[in-house]
Amino acid sequence: MTALAALRLPRPRLRRIRPILIVAASIAIVGGSYVANALRPAPVRPPVVQPAGAAQPAGAAQPALTAPGDAPNGATTGLAAIDHALKAWTTNLARNSNDFLSATYIATLYDARGRLTGDIGDYSRAQTAVAEALAVVPDYATAQVLHARLLQTLHDFPGALAAAQAILEKDPSVLQALATAGDAKLELGDVKGAAVSFASLETQAPGAAVTARLSRLAFIEGDTKSAVSLAQRAWDEASAAGQTGASLGWYAYLAGMTAISTGSPDAALSWFQKALAVWPDSYLAIAGAARAQAALGHVDAAIASYQQAIAIAPQPDALTALGDLYALKGEDKLAADQYATVEAIGRLAAINQQVYNRQLVLFSVNHERDLAEALRLAQQELEVRRDAYGYDAEAWALLANGRASDAEAAMTKALAFGTRDALLLYHAGEIANALGDTAKARDLLGQALAVDGALDPLSASRAQSSLETLR
Repeated sequence: MTALAALRLPRPRLRRIRPILIVAASIAIVGGSYVANALRPAPVRPPVVQPAGAAQPAGAAQPALTAPGDAPNGATTGLAAIDHALKAWTTNLARNSNDFLSATYIATLYDARGRLTGDIGDYSRAQTAVAEALAVVPDYATAQVLHARLLQTLHDFPGALAAAQAILEKDPSVLQALATAGDAKLELGDVKGAAVSFASLETQAPGAAVTARLSRLAFIEGDTKSAVSLAQRAWDEASAAGQTGASLGWYAYLAGMTAISTGSPDAALSWFQKALAVWPDSYLAIAGAARAQAALGHVDAAIASYQQAIAIAPQPDALTALGDLYALKGEDKLAADQYATVEAIGRLAAINQQVYNRQLVLFSVNHERDLAEALRLAQQELEVRRDAYGYDAEAWALLANGRASDAEAAMTKALAFGTRDALLLYHAGEIANALGDTAKARDLLGQALAVDGALDPLSASRAQSSLETLR
């Protein structure tokens, strides 16, 4: 019997069910001006012949700093426009394999497409196209920056950091490279290094893109009050700067995620609705609204919202959350269908395990799937990505595998970052409980449950059950 065997999914009364925590990666969106160029009809180009190793084209603009979001800028940038432009630019590249500009536009468009669809395949196609561009002009800064950001998006954080630093060594003025370096450092657990990068960005290019990063940094450092106020400020700055559509909507999504992670599900729902007002097809904002609805006890509305989000992009965290809501309602067959899809996503490709590592680890532990594989995945990622959530995932998997003492050591490292996340507190409480430290367990579980709406339904019900038993 595993250490979590007693923590099976109960079916409590559905009052204010707490939503699933989405682990958010800090990734950058496509610059609006470059997407706008890529969306223009592609002219028939004369042969573009550039020898490998040629310098960047004269007069080429440096990539602009963009936000750590998930969608291209502009109100009208949608899948139909992207797909239309892709056909034109792909035709250009087919005529001339040395057309590095068309290859870069193709990469930009696939990147933008991926941020609307959540399809990892789009990012892989973007990687292929940007590699073609760099094979022709290795020093083309726009393609170099996109390459670094794609590595970040696909969770190759060491690769993203190395690529960004290589750009900065040649030209420290490329702010998007500095931003990507800071984002990668934060994901790798180098909080101080990320803070230095973001401080430099704030000095050189203050605005919403930097403020959003500072909000995330504040949350990781445990300053939840600043995280909330900075997320609000980022939205205000983006609005004042005239941003629209998906770009503006992402800032509302950020504010909503920050609100629900800090115990304000009502405010979170308002933010997600604000995001959807300008970005109606955002699977992120729809799933965020479902989280908030579940936290507020609107279970049927949450189920409908999760179904809508999954229809756009079947992400493991949304599928798991929907399955848990079904299970709490006693609809075991529907729950099993969602869980089976999560497992299928994990088996589909190695890149899925890289991108969805932590979602898959937590899913496997919480639903008593392959616990040994969950621990392997957690420890494999921790070899390079040593942040609070990496140590937390390892700790939770260690506990599930009956290694409570080792779990405590890993959780101590997770909590050392100072992050005030209800999920970390809940996991720490269960580890303390397994080790017989009832006073510590009661304190930690109480702290986790006090952050209203921040725990997913499964974790909240288990934490409440454990706390009542301890009392």
